[in-house]
Amino acid sequence: MVQTQIQLGLLPTTFSKVKPAVTETIREITPPTDHLGTWSPDSWRTKRAAQAVEYADKDALEETCAYLRQLPPLVNPSEIEQARAQLYHVALGRAFVIQGGDCAESFHDIKYDIIKKKVELLRQQAEILEEALGMTVIPLGRIAGQYAKPRSNPFETLPSGEKIHAFRGHNVNSEDPTRRQPDPNRLLLGYFYAAASQNTIRHVSTHRDAPAAGKTPGKSFLYTSHEALHLPYESALTRDRYNLSATTIWLGERTRQLDGAHVEYARGLRNPIGVKVGPTATAEEVVAILDALSPDRTQCGKITIITRMGCGRVRSVLPPIIRAVQLSGHVPIWMSDPCHGNTFATSTGVKTRKAEDLLQELKETYIAHRSLGSRLGGIHLEQTGEDVTECMDEAINTCEDDLGQCYQSLCDPRLSNEQALSLVKQFGEFVKNYQHEA
Repeated sequence: MVQTQIQLGLLPTTFSKVKPAVTETIREITPPTDHLGTWSPDSWRTKRAAQAVEYADKDALEETCAYLRQLPPLVNPSEIEQARAQLYHVALGRAFVIQGGDCAESFHDIKYDIIKKKVELLRQQAEILEEALGMTVIPLGRIAGQYAKPRSNPFETLPSGEKIHAFRGHNVNSEDPTRRQPDPNRLLLGYFYAAASQNTIRHVSTHRDAPAAGKTPGKSFLYTSHEALHLPYESALTRDRYNLSATTIWLGERTRQLDGAHVEYARGLRNPIGVKVGPTATAEEVVAILDALSPDRTQCGKITIITRMGCGRVRSVLPPIIRAVQLSGHVPIWMSDPCHGNTFATSTGVKTRKAEDLLQELKETYIAHRSLGSRLGGIHLEQTGEDVTECMDEAINTCEDDLGQCYQSLCDPRLSNEQALSLVKQFGEFVKNYQHEA
């Protein structure tokens, strides 16, 4: 049996109370399941899995997954149903979502103070947006499980000419070039670190705001999410129709193929599902994905379309998709990820983003939805509660020369605490002014 030794230190704290979120009692809705057919948590194995990790010892992987199946769930099915009830209101324009966290979480950052800063950042962003938008804002963390990453190339070549595995996130391998062989034991580490993060989040949240039977949680109760990339891990933590590793999951731009394993896996889940959609997506593809993941079109908010177009491209590529979805009868949540379409490398090869580009994409996306009678229901950001220098920002005088001061990301650049707060504040002010002028 695989054995993993890990020490976890968790400290309790409290979290300032904010106005409650939607408090409507959940309606028990059991949608038709005819569309599931032969679905099971493992039916994805009959399909091609994009971005699959190749392990040298496949028996060790199966042994690890068998052990994961015996471990307790990281979230409760009732939390997932509570989230579905709240996201229903988001899809109808009665609430908003702020989703944020690391591009790739680091095992080294599973520390009380770091986690607390991430949670506090989301809480503050929710308060800023709630004031600006005049509605409940639900915080959703890219946290407690964002340990696996897709890569354009599964291998990289060192300056010496040696070919090694690309870094795929701490659930798979190490960023250290000498420890790049995918190791299934790291999946167990990921589970226990995710459990530590979940426990810390619950400590940071006040006990009175945790979900109770028949009630929706207060805003200080933080839902968790991650990309459902590593299907052996995800399916090992799936019980019946619930992925119990997180409240919500999403499918990435590289893994949303209609005939692929990830769509097959996600289509049977009760969890809310996000789907990343970039500028190459067609309107027909997006509607087909909605049909596959949510054939019962009465399930408002079950699916979130997360657009990542890049500033300057929104006006040409997003409206046809919005119109097609409207005509289809689906009522998804529309969310904007302004980060991934606006990443570039500096003259010295450092990956970064400009906060001004992120804000511009948010504005363009909001206007596109308003012009078509649609609703932007959320923002998806890569950010941290730490004072890093990974993105440039004219508003706070962070330029290219500053990037080397505190660049700590394992993958893509993140907004610092100050930048993330500034961005949502500017977006909130834009929305208020736009609505006033309209």
